[in-house]
Amino acid sequence: MEDDNDSSDKVVDHADVRVEMAEFWREQSHDGSLQEMMLDENADELDQEERPEILAMLPDLKGKRVLELGAGIGRFTPSLARQADHVTAVDFMESFIKKNEEANRHLGNINFLQADVTRLDLPQESVDVVFSNWLMMYLADEEVSALAAKVLSWLTEGGYFFFRESCFQKSGNKKRSFNPTFYRCPADYSAIFSAVTQDARYVYEEQFAGRAVKTYIKRKKNENQLCWLLRKVRRDGSHEVK
Repeated sequence: MEDDNDSSDKVVDHADVRVEMAEFWREQSHDGSLQEMMLDENADELDQEERPEILAMLPDLKGKRVLELGAGIGRFTPSLARQADHVTAVDFMESFIKKNEEANRHLGNINFLQADVTRLDLPQESVDVVFSNWLMMYLADEEVSALAAKVLSWLTEGGYFFFRESCFQKSGNKKRSFNPTFYRCPADYSAIFSAVTQDARYVYEEQFAGRAVKTYIKRKKNENQLCWLLRKVRRDGSHEVK
């Protein structure tokens, strides 16, 4: 999913955030097109170049259990499923996840789940890789922090969390009547994740932070499409992967 116009700093009520986000994406979900997901009139052209670039940043998924948060209509879902052992694709818009399921259930190793990630509850150490693309900019700071803590608990030791966000500014060129997006600076994400621990034993270790998406630099002169890859490691520095 993507964004549109700049948003100003404001005091946020989390219930209001959820209502606003649902309203925003209902407005975008007329036919569940790629243009709606990326909020860009040139989405087809952008996707052909950008999607392989994003996927190339991921760790090896062979034999892994992957959790895809904000899966939408499935721009990345089939690619993840073809590499991984199993994928759980989550999106809070029912129309999006249904379209994803219709297109990709034939792959046979995907669980499609309609859920708000802020309320999602999974067993500890139940996934090896968590993937999200344009998700946390639709969450308040406290929600990002809470999600970061939950993801850390869901990951197996040595597991990875990849995420990509719009920082500072919009990227999509489609106009919308309103926009509830939070455009953070890269340091905000790094600060939130560096403060998270699990049982005082596990932390996130940055594999890379704020890596720019070259497709957006090349095609849109936008250097603020940024990616992170974090790894769950022991706080004492020992990396005993199960």
